Amino acid sequence: MSRLWCHLVRRAWHVARTRFLWGWRLHSLGRRSALGRCLEMNNPRAVAIGSLVTIASEFILSDLCPGQAECPKIVIGDRCTIMYRFQCNAAESVRIGQNVLIASNVLITDSDHVVETGVPTSRNPKLVTRPVCVEDDCWLGQNVVIVKGVTVGHNSIVGANSVVTRDIPPCSVVAGNPARVIKILESRA
Repeated sequence: MSRLWCHLVRRAWHVARTRFLWGWRLHSLGRRSALGRCLEMNNPRAVAIGSLVTIASEFILSDLCPGQAECPKIVIGDRCTIMYRFQCNAAESVRIGQNVLIASNVLITDSDHVVETGVPTSRNPKLVTRPVCVEDDCWLGQNVVIVKGVTVGHNSIVGANSVVTRDIPPCSVVAGNPARVIKILESRA
């Protein structure tokens, strides 16, 4: 019984700490959400986090083009669990649905640098952007990379170390680099 009590007290502390540190800075913060230690969040007003969300330590939520939109660019839905060292870069829009489980070291980005002759890529401020959407009830495995313009269909599983470069149909299991469908799951109602 004491282990459960310690867990509840620890969770309450993280929720209160999150509300105090981030509640007034973010675009929105749902009830009972807990954020670990942040490595970088350059524009908190571009981030909306739903209720009952847990984000573990060492996360980065980066607005690549601050000041270009009033609405949030990074939206994380209710009841998501995101593990350590999550990185999300948004110049236009990254949407994560409800009940999404994200393992450690996952990168989601909606943009790429423009490569032009005569201009060093590292110095070129231009970006090619397309929105990214991870729909409800998905599971992203360890070290997954999701690039611009991708939609991960609801109830899908992305295997560890996968690089997702194309849309994933709903109820799919994908893996590889680039990620390919390896199994279709039975549709859940």
